[in-house]
Amino acid sequence: MTSSLSQFLSKHAESSSLWQGAALYQRCLADNQTTLQQADGLYVYGYEFLGMAYTVYIHRVLEKIRQYGIDHVLFVAREGYLFKKIYEILTHHVPTAVDAEVTTTYAYMSRRSTFLASVPQLTTREIVISNYRAVPGGLGGTLRYIGLPTEAFVPLAQTHGLDLDKHIPNHWDDTALLSFLNDPAVQSLVRRHHQQSYDSLRTYLEQCHFFGENRKVALVDIGWDGTIQDNLVRAFNHLPTFPLLHGLYFGRREFKGFLKYSGSFSNGLMFDIRDRNIHQRSLNSCVELFEKGAGAPHASTVGYERGEGGLAHPVFKPEHNTSRQEEIAGNPAIAVMQQGILDFAHRYAQQLKAQPFEGEAMLPFTRGLVTRHLGFPTAEEARQISYRLGQHAEDMGDENTRSLVVKPEKFWAALKSGKIKSAKRALRLSTWKAASLKLIGIPGVHFFYSLRRYLSQPKDSSAGG
Repeated sequence: MTSSLSQFLSKHAESSSLWQGAALYQRCLADNQTTLQQADGLYVYGYEFLGMAYTVYIHRVLEKIRQYGIDHVLFVAREGYLFKKIYEILTHHVPTAVDAEVTTTYAYMSRRSTFLASVPQLTTREIVISNYRAVPGGLGGTLRYIGLPTEAFVPLAQTHGLDLDKHIPNHWDDTALLSFLNDPAVQSLVRRHHQQSYDSLRTYLEQCHFFGENRKVALVDIGWDGTIQDNLVRAFNHLPTFPLLHGLYFGRREFKGFLKYSGSFSNGLMFDIRDRNIHQRSLNSCVELFEKGAGAPHASTVGYERGEGGLAHPVFKPEHNTSRQEEIAGNPAIAVMQQGILDFAHRYAQQLKAQPFEGEAMLPFTRGLVTRHLGFPTAEEARQISYRLGQHAEDMGDENTRSLVVKPEKFWAALKSGKIKSAKRALRLSTWKAASLKLIGIPGVHFFYSLRRYLSQPKDSSAGG
C-alpha cells in the first residue's frame, strides 16, 4: 500500500506543488515507517505534523537568507532553540544552502526582556498594549508588564489619586491617569529604569554580534506580532550601527500593527495574516501549539544582569514561578515530540540533498497538513496534547497560564452541576477550540463549528474590489 501510494504521488508530483509536497512527505514517512508504528504518540505527532511545518519553515529561512544577503542570524529564545537545531540539520546535509560567511547566535530575548529598553517614557501606548494582552491589575499590571517595579510608583500614584490595582476603563480620557503620566517625577523614574534596561540590552546585543554598519541581520522566531523586533527598532534604530533588520518568522499577524510602519522588514514564511485563506485561519486558531512544540526547556528571559568584565547575562523566570512549574512538568513530553520533529528534519534534509527542491513548493501541501491537524484533529491527537503537554505560559515573566485544550471531565462536571457559565468559560479560555470540541464529544458541534469558520472566512485578498 505504501509503495503504491508513493508511486502515485511521485507520478503526479510534476503536475503541481501540492502533489510535490505530498510525495516528499510520503517518502519521509516511508523512510521511518517501522519506528512510527512502535513510537510514542507524541513522537508520531512531532514527526508526522510539526516536523513538516517547522522544517519547511526553516528551509524557507535558508532561501530568504540567500535572497536578502543576510550575514548574521539570531535565533530568538525560546522557539529559536528548536529552529536552530533544524537549521543545523539542513545546513549539515546541504552546506551550500547558505554562504559559509553567514554566522548564527542563539539569543536569549523575549518581549519582557526587550520592552523596557524601548520605553523612555510612559504613555497610553503601553496601557493599550497591556490591555491587548488582557494583563490584569490596572495600571500596576501595565507597569509589571513593561518591567517597571510597581512599588516605586505607589507614592506617586497616590499623589494623583490612583489605585495601581484598579482597572481604568477610559485610559485615554482619565484625568487622574493623564495627570500621572504628565508628572515629571513619574517620567524621571521611568527614564532611570529605562536607561538601565537599555544599557544592559545593548551590551547583550553587542555580545550577540547584532550591531554593525551595512550589516544585515535576521531574527528567526515564531513571530506573530513582531513585538521583539519592534522593541529593538524603537530602542536602537537611531544608532548608526543598527543593522538592516529582517524578521523571518514562522507566522506573522498584524493585530497590534507594530511593524506596519517599522524601519525594518518582516515576513511570515509559513503563515501571514495578509494572505487571506482557510489555511492561514487554521494556523491562527492555535498559535500556542507551535510555541509549545518549538519551546526550549529553559525558562523565558526576563532581563539581563552585569557580570565579570561588564558582560551582560540573561536573567530567567524563577524556577519556583507557578507558570514555570507548569512548563517544567510538560518538558519531558515536549522532548519526545521534538525528537520526532528532528528525526523528520533529518529525513527531509536527505531528500533535499538527493534531489534539490524549493521550500516554497512545499507550502501548499504543508498548509493543508496544518488545516487537517488544527481544524480537524482526531480525538487521540487532542487527548495527547491536552493531558501531556501541560499549560501554556506567556513569556512576560508572570504567573499566567492557559489550557490548550479543555479537559472533558472539567467541562462535563461544571455542566452537570448546573454551572453553565463555568463550562462555557472553560471552553472559551481554551486556546484550541477545535480540539476541545472534539474531546467534549457532543455530536455535530465540531462539524458546525468548522462549517462556521469556513463560511466566515474572508475573501482572498488577491481578489479585485
